[in-house]
Amino acid sequence: MSLDGTVVKNLVYEINNRVNGGRIDKIYQDDSNNLLINIRANGKRERLFISISGSPRMYFSEELFDSPQNPPAFCMLLRKHLENNQILSVNQYKMDRIVEIHVKSRDELGLYSEKSLIIELMGKHSNVILIDNESKKIIDSLKRVNFNLSSVREILPGLIYNEEDISQGLDPCETESIINLIKDCEENLNLISFFLKAFTGISPQMCEEIEFRTNIDFKKKIFSLNDDEIEILNKVFLNIFLDIKENKFVPIKIYKEAIFKDFYSIDLKELSEKDKEKIDSISSLLEEFYNSKFLRDSLGSKSKELRRAVKKHIDKINRKISNQSNELNLALNRDKYKVYADLISSNFHRIEKGSDHVTVENFYNEMEEIEIPLDSKLDGPGNASKYYKKYSKLKNAAVYLEEQISIGKSEVEYLESILLNIDFAETPDEIDDLYEELEKEGYLKKRSKNNKKKRKDSQENYIKIKTEDGFDIYIGRNNRQNDYLTLKKAKKNDLWFHVKDAPGSHVILKNDNRDFSNSAMMTAAKLAAKYSSLSKSQNIPVDYTFKMNVKRHPAKKPGLVSYINYKTINVSI
Repeated sequence: MSLDGTVVKNLVYEINNRVNGGRIDKIYQDDSNNLLINIRANGKRERLFISISGSPRMYFSEELFDSPQNPPAFCMLLRKHLENNQILSVNQYKMDRIVEIHVKSRDELGLYSEKSLIIELMGKHSNVILIDNESKKIIDSLKRVNFNLSSVREILPGLIYNEEDISQGLDPCETESIINLIKDCEENLNLISFFLKAFTGISPQMCEEIEFRTNIDFKKKIFSLNDDEIEILNKVFLNIFLDIKENKFVPIKIYKEAIFKDFYSIDLKELSEKDKEKIDSISSLLEEFYNSKFLRDSLGSKSKELRRAVKKHIDKINRKISNQSNELNLALNRDKYKVYADLISSNFHRIEKGSDHVTVENFYNEMEEIEIPLDSKLDGPGNASKYYKKYSKLKNAAVYLEEQISIGKSEVEYLESILLNIDFAETPDEIDDLYEELEKEGYLKKRSKNNKKKRKDSQENYIKIKTEDGFDIYIGRNNRQNDYLTLKKAKKNDLWFHVKDAPGSHVILKNDNRDFSNSAMMTAAKLAAKYSSLSKSQNIPVDYTFKMNVKRHPAKKPGLVSYINYKTINVSI
């Protein structure tokens, strides 16, 4: 992410334009070190969001957040000093990630003074600090920092606040030339290290842009630069930062593989036009980016956790099926014990007391001699009874094991569908729906109700597509939607599609009293292949039939069905 000095300068410029001279109306703080400052300015109400947790950030926001009934002490302090007071200016310190909001404050006696709210967007060192402008003393901070936490810098009430403690580089916007800086540098740094060390507010993103515009390899050591290269570097550097100094910003979205992955405040020449999109407001750009990032991060974290739990269950069930299959193989070989019992029953007279075996003619196999193990403690009838019981037990066991293996396979099929549902999930709420489904099915322990938020019913949030010839196609993205589409919404003469013998979405091609076109059927089949675990395969088999031929699976697991009278079509996507 490129929340560097350039982006912060763009942000400060926008904040000044929108709220300079306005009044702070209300201040809120949640339990996650997030602040929301309501400001009345230019006949509008603005919400300035500040966060120093996770990814430190700051922007105007359209969203609200729940604040605790008893506000934290720091929030109450800000309300005391800043509410109902005028914003005098919003400044950036030396092109660094430090924003200073200067406020004309009035105390209980009606006396005016100036306070500054300092927002330091410095990674793990980020903080929000309230200071008295005249004395530069710290009134308090969102995070108090003593020498136990930092041997470099203390942030405590009563101490003098000094930006130099955290920001010691040169301001690139106030630099008239970098020629002598390069020539006089005592360390043989590469160009990336030189720029990052010498200046405040310069990020690797900016270094990449300068590298592109100069066509000089930034891994190159500065001692190896010739005069022409130094001149080129100086010219490009000054041109870039002159535009920045004059607030000539062009906020852009940065795309990687068509996904919004980053942002910046100037038009990056190194990027192709398809990899960037110009935006009017840096604040709206930041809000969209961080919201989408946190959505992706939350989705990724929840998905990973759930996928791990599901795979654990699948492995456990597969081990159980393997053991049951071994037992079943033994049970299926039970007929020999009935043979033993029958042969013993026909040869009681040949069994001597205390014998551990008997050799008899096997009338089931052309009277070939067979040796039968015996329990020496039992007589002939006792041994025959023992083998009849063993045969009967294995016969019953085979029936039971076949049922259990079938149940186990259905469970694996169901859980593999959950894995596919996880891949299709686009929001954390959809993952939470899967959690709740698995809780209901008994695969996961029920979580605390306090942790659950009411969410909009998602069963009707299925994918809807209209073919070129006007047929409607519905696609389920999870088991709940699959059940809804197939068992409730679809009519008996609608066509139902599903990838063959693999997890996948239920696809419904709606009957609108026309003959189904070949193109519509092919589209539905390709969608069934696309939204399946076989999507990366070639020549994918897809089954289709009328919905009347589809029933809920006997296992009664969400999303599982059985079907008859189907045809199969092979498709490639």
